[in-house]
Amino acid sequence: MRPPFGPPGGEDEIQESCRPPFRRLFGRGGPFARARGARLFDQGALRLLTLGLIDEAPRHGYEIIKALKARFQGAYSPSPGSIYPILQALLEAGLVTSQSFGPRRRFSIAPAGRAYLEENRAELERIKAQLEEAAAPIGESALGEAIAELRAALFEKMRGGGLSPARAEKLRELLKRAKEEVERI
Repeated sequence: MRPPFGPPGGEDEIQESCRPPFRRLFGRGGPFARARGARLFDQGALRLLTLGLIDEAPRHGYEIIKALKARFQGAYSPSPGSIYPILQALLEAGLVTSQSFGPRRRFSIAPAGRAYLEENRAELERIKAQLEEAAAPIGESALGEAIAELRAALFEKMRGGGLSPARAEKLRELLKRAKEEVERI
C-alpha cells in the first residue's frame, strides 16, 4: 500500500535511508546527539510511531508527547508543533478518528490505520528496536530528565534577571566542578 503521507518513494525509501542505524533516525553522532535545531526523528518514522502509539490506546496529543518522552527517559520530547500536524495528517488520511472532549481531542485508530500498521509492522518494530537500543545506555536512571531539569533551572536563573556578576561567577564555577565530576565517573 502506498503511504498516504511521507516521502515520494514511500516506506522503502524511509527504510533504506535509515542505514546505518541512528544516522537518519537519531542524527549524526549516535543516539540523542544532534545539532541545535536538527530533528531527532525523520517525519515518516515519527508518523509511524505516533500511529503505533494510538493503536496501543486512544490518546490526546499531549499523551503522545508524554509517551514518547517516557520512551526516551526524558532525553527527547517532541514539540506540539511536530505532533499536532502529524495527527492532522493521520486524520485527513483516514488512519485515525478523533472525538472532542472539551478543548481536547482524543485520537483512536481507524480500520484503515490498523491495516496500514499491519502492512508496515516490520518498519514499526525496527523503529521501536532502534529506540530501545538508543535508550539502553541511559537505562532506568532517567538521566535525560535530570539533564532537562538542570537545563531548565539554569535558564530560569539566567532569564530571571537577578543574577549579579558575583552570582554568575559562582554558578559558572559550580558548573565547571560538576563537569569535572561527571568526567571522573
